[in-house]
Amino acid sequence: MQTAPEKEAPVHEAPMIIDYVARVVGEKMGGRTSVAHLDLGAGWGHLIQALRRILPELKSSGCDYNPSHFPLKDVPIVHADFSRDTLPYADESFDLVTCTEVFEHLENFRHAVREAARVTRPGGLFVVSTPNVLTVKARFVYLTRGFFTYFDPLPLKNDPNIYPGQRHISPIPYFYLAHALLDAGFKEVEPHCDKAQKFSSIFGVVLAPVFRFFTALSLRERRRRFFHLSDDLEALAAQQNCWTVLTGRTLIVCARKAGPAKN
Repeated sequence: MQTAPEKEAPVHEAPMIIDYVARVVGEKMGGRTSVAHLDLGAGWGHLIQALRRILPELKSSGCDYNPSHFPLKDVPIVHADFSRDTLPYADESFDLVTCTEVFEHLENFRHAVREAARVTRPGGLFVVSTPNVLTVKARFVYLTRGFFTYFDPLPLKNDPNIYPGQRHISPIPYFYLAHALLDAGFKEVEPHCDKAQKFSSIFGVVLAPVFRFFTALSLRERRRRFFHLSDDLEALAAQQNCWTVLTGRTLIVCARKAGPAKN
C-alpha cells in the first residue's frame, strides 16, 4: 500500500513579504537564544522557515483558519477564526507573535490584536504586516477611482468562483493599526516596509511636504476647536506622512508588549 506524499510548501525564489518581516524580527530579536514563537496565519510555514535561519533556537507554534495544508511536521498547528475566536493559548505564552498578510482578510482585526496582546509576554514582540493603503500611489488610486490599491470591488463570500478567505475586505491605514496596538497594551509602535514603490518614491518627493503641511493645519484646527490628544498620539498620526508609510508597498508594524520583559 502506497502512502500519500507529504505536503511541501511552494518554493519562491524572489524575496517574499515574509523575508522582509523576518529581517525586521531579526533586528528586534537579535541576541535572543530560546524564543517561544506563535505565527498567526501560518499558511505554508514560509515565515517560520525564514525565522529559523536567523533564530536557530526558535520554538514555533502555528495557528491558521485552514491548517490542513500546513507542511511542517515538527510545528504544532491549530485552527482559529481570528475575527472571533479566543486563541487556544494561555496568557503570556510567547516571546514573539507574528501575523503576515492576514488582517486585510479579517472582519474584526482589533479582536485579533487584543488576542495577540493577551498571549504575548510582557516585553515580547508583535510583528504584523498588511497592504499599505497610504502610499502616494494608493492615495492617487483612491482619489481617482474611489478604491484602495489591493482592495478592488469584491465578490460576495458565497461566490462559487472564489475562496472567501482570500478576499481583501479590510483596508487598514497605519494610524488605525497603531492605535489598536496601543489600545491593546502594546508600546513602541514602529512602521517598516518591504520595498519602496517607484511611483510613490518619485512623486513623494514633491507631495510629502504638501501632505505634512495639511496635516499640520488639521492638527492646529483640531486643537483650537475640539480637543487635545496626547503628544504620543499626535506623533503617531503624523507618521502617516513619514517616508516609510508614503512609499512602502507593504506595511510592516512592530510593537512591544508593555511591562518588564520576563526571563
